[in-house]
Amino acid sequence: MGEGLYTQLLADHHALIRSGLAAHGGTEVDTQGDAFFAVFSSPRACVAAVLEIQRALAAHSWPADEHVRVRMGVHAGEAARTATGLVGLEVHRAARVAAVGYGGQVLLSEAAAVLLRDTLPPGVSLTDLGVHRLKDLGRPERIFQLQAVGLQAGFPPPRSLGNPALPNNLPAHLASFIGRDRELSEVRALVESSRLVTLTGAGGSGKTRLSLRLAADLLDGSGDGVWLVELALVSTEDAVASAICEALGIARQPGRPVMETLLDALTPQDVLIVLDNCEHLIGGCAKTADAILRRCPKVRLVVTSREPLGIGGETIYRVPPLSLPGPGVSEWSAAEASDAVALFLDRATEQGVLLPLDEETGPLVVSICQQLDGLPLAIELAAARLRSLSLRGLHDRLGQRFRLLTGGSRTALERQQTLRAAIDWSYSLLHRAERELLRRLSVFAETFDLDAAEAVCGFGDIEPFDVAGLLGALVDKSLVVAEPVGAALRYRLLETIRQFAAERLTEAGDDEAAAVPAAHCAHYLFAAETAAPHLTGPDQGKWLARLDADQANLRRAAAYAAARQGGTAQVLRLVGALRRYWMARSREEEAAALLLPVLDRPEARANPELFATALVTAATVVSRVDMASARRLGEEAVVLARQLDAGPLLIDALATFGFVCYLASEPERGLPFGQEAVRRARQLGDDVLLGLSLTDYLLCDALIDPAHARPLYTEAIACTQRSGDHLFANFVNNHAGVQALRAGDIPAARAYLQQAAQAMQAIGAEILDLPINTGWVLRQDKDPNGARSSFTAALRVSRRNGDRAGGAYASLGLACLAGDAGDWHQAAVLHGVAQASLDPIRQPWEELEAHYRQDSLDQVRAHLGQEQFERAYAEGMALNSTEALDMASGKPLSA
Repeated sequence: MGEGLYTQLLADHHALIRSGLAAHGGTEVDTQGDAFFAVFSSPRACVAAVLEIQRALAAHSWPADEHVRVRMGVHAGEAARTATGLVGLEVHRAARVAAVGYGGQVLLSEAAAVLLRDTLPPGVSLTDLGVHRLKDLGRPERIFQLQAVGLQAGFPPPRSLGNPALPNNLPAHLASFIGRDRELSEVRALVESSRLVTLTGAGGSGKTRLSLRLAADLLDGSGDGVWLVELALVSTEDAVASAICEALGIARQPGRPVMETLLDALTPQDVLIVLDNCEHLIGGCAKTADAILRRCPKVRLVVTSREPLGIGGETIYRVPPLSLPGPGVSEWSAAEASDAVALFLDRATEQGVLLPLDEETGPLVVSICQQLDGLPLAIELAAARLRSLSLRGLHDRLGQRFRLLTGGSRTALERQQTLRAAIDWSYSLLHRAERELLRRLSVFAETFDLDAAEAVCGFGDIEPFDVAGLLGALVDKSLVVAEPVGAALRYRLLETIRQFAAERLTEAGDDEAAAVPAAHCAHYLFAAETAAPHLTGPDQGKWLARLDADQANLRRAAAYAAARQGGTAQVLRLVGALRRYWMARSREEEAAALLLPVLDRPEARANPELFATALVTAATVVSRVDMASARRLGEEAVVLARQLDAGPLLIDALATFGFVCYLASEPERGLPFGQEAVRRARQLGDDVLLGLSLTDYLLCDALIDPAHARPLYTEAIACTQRSGDHLFANFVNNHAGVQALRAGDIPAARAYLQQAAQAMQAIGAEILDLPINTGWVLRQDKDPNGARSSFTAALRVSRRNGDRAGGAYASLGLACLAGDAGDWHQAAVLHGVAQASLDPIRQPWEELEAHYRQDSLDQVRAHLGQEQFERAYAEGMALNSTEALDMASGKPLSA
């Protein structure tokens, strides 16, 4: 619209809102552009005002037939009045509540809803929209929608970070994001014009927070999402591609370079990827980013690093310090408008220290921010000290510890030293026990809980009971970050602080430096072995989630044990305990890489039962990587378990070897091993072992004698129901569903697959077999729309995960549906798409799908004729996955 029209619309918009505010006692606090911030002394008056304003906006005759829709957020809380207006966390929360709404929608926080629920006007109600993660706020918020006559009722889900329609892995933050409006605007403009934007700057300059806020702002539901790849813990340049795959959930393909898998998966995707902390991996990040730019035309990258990547196509944005007050400022309201001062005051308020800017405090605050060069981390550390120091004491002490921060321009290395000086200053303020605990906490990877901190760090001069208080003190002093996870708290060290603390641990002496990683390894081995028995029962979802939270520490513990000659037994115990976790999370390749080298050590056989258990685990995980090795390991496990006469272990070994034989297309060989496992498990009366044995045995038995296998599925499912084993309930129900499909029993197939889906949901996993097999059931049940939705969902997931086989089977389902509808040309094209997806992995079609495929192909050829069929089929073979998905979804292909 033209400038004149926009000006008229804005004027009418402002007039209507101000009229509604005035009619109900609202006070306008601030206006920026088309945004209003107003306060009321009565929540009922606030609701009356927003109802009047929304109805007035809807009824107004707008110029040029335009329609103006305004989103509104209502929150109740306390705020501090300053020279520039109201400030405080509740002000941020009010803004975030409004931000997740849509034009015409009125949203309320839980605090506001509680006050209003019993005093709403007649005909007005609240609808609970659930709990949502809001930008820059660590605590989730329950959101309500105001419903009334004259207000639009139907809206999409709120635009919160947890909205499944907004795919992302962005973290929640306990602290609010302050300022940076200019920087956000500038970087957003660069991202819109350049596919690679690198944010550079000194350590502690706020690169990561700026990139995450930018990513959250760009998360609008278009494309394939926004994804954060944290590289701080990645130690080798060759692992950059693997880290990106893990963050985006892209499945690795055994025997294929990870880089190629990544590029193939990203090629069709429209995503924004944030690569955070690249400076220690510059070469690997540069190589990976260059390859992505060349091969993946819709991928955009935002990189944070202390130095540029130095490749073509890179746009560099140097993150400046926070804005500072001008020289000689005397109006303290103007000083508060600077980002550095605003951040200092906000973080002081979080510490319970309210600092009104006046003639006494103003010069001290401005001087502190200027001496810290506006670096966010240094400012936050300084504000945290206000819990134990006066503002004057902080100011005076600052000059002794931050002389480097008051200098002129510095090289990158000096900027790093500047941040180190800031951390060193904070470290020097700690009590002896606090310093000792901080050093020891550096052993943790990513996050940890209080139990882990007590177990790993509570020795010597620190009693386990004292760790909680010391840890709380470190959180108060901003050296440890506390993050809410459900009803619990987890802790982490910023990477720069962790590295600083690790240096201090090394300097503490060999005894402590050796004892801490040993204690860390022992604790996470204990955690894995504690979880293991629960991974077979009804609480396995909860315990799998616990292991998910600790996976980085489990890896670090495993690596520590594997690197020590005396750590062989620890590795074998760890892999035995984590076997089911790796199966549930599809991490067999990771487990194989850890276990196989250790099995070759002479000391691995020192404990025969432990070694045999490790062989069973190895046979399971290696079957996804090297079938010959899996057969050898499985056979050895059976032989050794027989020699030991270990009942449960022998059952596990027999069943596992039968499973390996099935994967090797040797069901006749595997059948007797499965039969023996089932017989022994029945004698033992153990539902977990019997469910496992029957599930693995039925893979072979169903191929050889389907009629014999049918009643055994009922027995296997009953075992998993009695034991609460969701993992094997999924396996056996999915297998039973496929068998029912083969037999043409659609109601049974549907029921089995529904049970499989419930089992997987219980342990927080997503597999492609379910939507694909469900699609076939719905097709057989004459529900083409449901089948299409199921196949299309599987196709989208396969594209995101880089699963070619899943994409092939989903495309085949869509091809068959097109044939069913008489759209013969599209059917032929999609058959070509399906075959093109399967060809690179050199797998034949499975029996059931091969039958469906051949029947559909025969019909397509009969209607099109051979020549037209071959042309359309070749067209499908040449489509990329994006074009295939568009065609499958009914979108026209571009010329």
